[in-house]
Amino acid sequence: VMGTASYMSPEQARGQKIDARTDLFSLGVVLYEMLAGTRPFDGVNMIDVMAGILDREPKSLPEAPPELQRIVSKSLQKDREQRYQSAKDLQLDLQALKDQLSFEAQLERAPHLSDKLQFVAAAQPEVAGDITAPVATAHDKLKFVGRLRRFALPLIVALALAAAAFFYFKHAPALTDKDTILLADFTNTTGDSVFDGTLKQALAVHLGQSPFLNLFADERVRETLRLMNKSPDERVTPTVGREICQRQGLKALLTGTIASLGRNYVLHLEAVNAQTGDVLAREQAEAEGKEQVLRSLGEAATRLREKLGESLSSIQKFDASLEQATTSSLDALKAFSLGGEQDAKGNHFEAIASLKRAIALDSNFALAYTVLASAYFNSSQPGLAAEAAQKAFELRERVSEREKFNITAYYYSRTTGELHKAIEAIELWKQTYPNDGAARGYLGGRYTQIGQYEKATEELREAIRLNPNAIFPYENLSTIFLRLNHFEEAKAIGEQSFAQKLNSVVIHGNFYNIAFIHRDAAAMQQHVDWANRQPGEYAHLTWQAGAAAFAGQWQQAREFNNRAAELAGQRNLQEVAGEIVSSNAEFAAVLGHCQQSRAELVRTATLPRTPLSYFRAGIALALCGATAQAQSLTDEAVKRYPKHTLVNEVYLPPIRAALELQRGNRTQAIQILQAARRYESVSFFYQNYLRGQAWLGEGKGAEAAAEFQTILAHRGWSPASPLYPLAHLGLARALLMQGDTAKAKQSYETFLQLWKDADADLPILIEAKKEYEK
Repeated sequence: VMGTASYMSPEQARGQKIDARTDLFSLGVVLYEMLAGTRPFDGVNMIDVMAGILDREPKSLPEAPPELQRIVSKSLQKDREQRYQSAKDLQLDLQALKDQLSFEAQLERAPHLSDKLQFVAAAQPEVAGDITAPVATAHDKLKFVGRLRRFALPLIVALALAAAAFFYFKHAPALTDKDTILLADFTNTTGDSVFDGTLKQALAVHLGQSPFLNLFADERVRETLRLMNKSPDERVTPTVGREICQRQGLKALLTGTIASLGRNYVLHLEAVNAQTGDVLAREQAEAEGKEQVLRSLGEAATRLREKLGESLSSIQKFDASLEQATTSSLDALKAFSLGGEQDAKGNHFEAIASLKRAIALDSNFALAYTVLASAYFNSSQPGLAAEAAQKAFELRERVSEREKFNITAYYYSRTTGELHKAIEAIELWKQTYPNDGAARGYLGGRYTQIGQYEKATEELREAIRLNPNAIFPYENLSTIFLRLNHFEEAKAIGEQSFAQKLNSVVIHGNFYNIAFIHRDAAAMQQHVDWANRQPGEYAHLTWQAGAAAFAGQWQQAREFNNRAAELAGQRNLQEVAGEIVSSNAEFAAVLGHCQQSRAELVRTATLPRTPLSYFRAGIALALCGATAQAQSLTDEAVKRYPKHTLVNEVYLPPIRAALELQRGNRTQAIQILQAARRYESVSFFYQNYLRGQAWLGEGKGAEAAAEFQTILAHRGWSPASPLYPLAHLGLARALLMQGDTAKAKQSYETFLQLWKDADADLPILIEAKKEYEK
């Protein structure tokens, strides 16, 4: 039995068809309870209560005026034909009673009998004759009014409350925008597997466009199932769903069924209060054939949204049809649903295969292109991610308003690289959907990219609060704390993600860097071992390459990177391989091995370039004085990425400044870097290092020392960069220029200690030893 038994009508208790008169019976129960202090039909259990509703008459209300007793009694007639037939009829009787009580109360307040009689004559001339009859009769009437006196005010209040309760329960929203809904898996009795998973995915897309409704994220469902000692892939039946809701304190569970009826299909949606089991809203629809199922589901979902409390204006604004928001092809939606499940599990390559199949079935499936772009990016294929995001952007009018924000933000982030435009889009997304954890997390990630850490931290913390089972906010927040030298906080965020069973290469990489900063070799090895156990993983090799380059060990760094590039190539991640090999060229140039740097750049020529590999190759050429080649490469990068924020505002200024230094234009180099200073925390120390070199060339030791000190004070900006130990060397030269020989000597010694195991043939090391000896 669904519902609260004490307020049921006889026909509802019998399971018969119900109508408006059923509600009037329930209102009668509420009126009775307000007057008597007890319910008219009570019992020791639900069966006893329902028996009373069917067979027993409620006790009388002797303290209530007869007219009110009549109204309540008529509302509680077991035969609905003898009840009030409409709310309007009940309202008229209540209003009449209210008028009568008001009249009698005013009559009572008249100070003298003559005043009372005048009041009656003025208010009700038609009965003036009766009231102005013999005094004894008037006194009898006044005695009756006196008896009513103790009922008048309480009854007026009670009736007002009853009306308020009636309209509240009739019109109050079943949910608020603070409540969360869990979607259960559809019950499919058709025998057609195309509906398995598909209808739930479609319903999630439809409801997801509502700013009013908050859906419990799939990641959180999977984690809760783990806590219940169940498989994270277990079907969410109504029973399992209700347990999830009770564990997580969720307000509502939404279930759905589909059944065949000849060639037609019947869809049923039901939202229940997960704590009490009461039905919040129901909706049913019939589809004339399989091709109409998605349309009927969308229409039913729209009606359900209104019943759950969403305003009509909101529904009208955010009500893209399911066929528009997804696809008209059930087979395409089925493939998309499978792809989405695989991507959520981290199986990005399997997801890509399913999503490409969905697009083959419907080439205009914009949402599939969006998820495909994400899967490509998460599998380290940024070029293909950009292409998919471009296609989704071209089809963005075919999606819901929420997905339009997502597509627009992703396009500016991954295709054009216009991070400030992406941020504008996500800010609007956040304003429209304030409880959307994905928007918050995405916004925090973009702020992280441009070094606006305070804003990023605020958004990422909120993203974690809204969805503690999404990994990317943890990754970005951990990275921010590392960059800010808040190493314990970075570790705490990482441990928090591990507690959620969220293991991440990025977070393990941050832990490795923190251990490296603290010279904790055992902890470093622990994270290398973890990554080494992940099939096909190569990131740990790049971590170790960075540590070797930091120590001036170019040959060892090259070996680690070459192994990483080989593994990436085996997974057909050619863009990643290009970034890794270009890292070899960068390290060689920084360490003064320009011949080896050029050899590595020859290797990168056959590999696709990304913004990062353009930067690494460009800075290597510029540092080694290959000005023509560096200029040509930067021109190529600008042509390919004309609006890309990182390329144009973060990566190119250091390359151009290095070229100006090679040409002897130190003032020009400083001006170029000064214009880009707001991005210095994401420039891998190059802005400060090159400014320091320029000031040394100008003979301004104090200014140079300040730049190198900035590097030394912000180790977290780039923990394994070889520019950090070289900043000690630069500081030594700046201090010597200022005549502070003692501190200069200390800086030389610190540098030489950091490079005590460096390759002996490094030109910079040889030169530094000579300076120290001198």
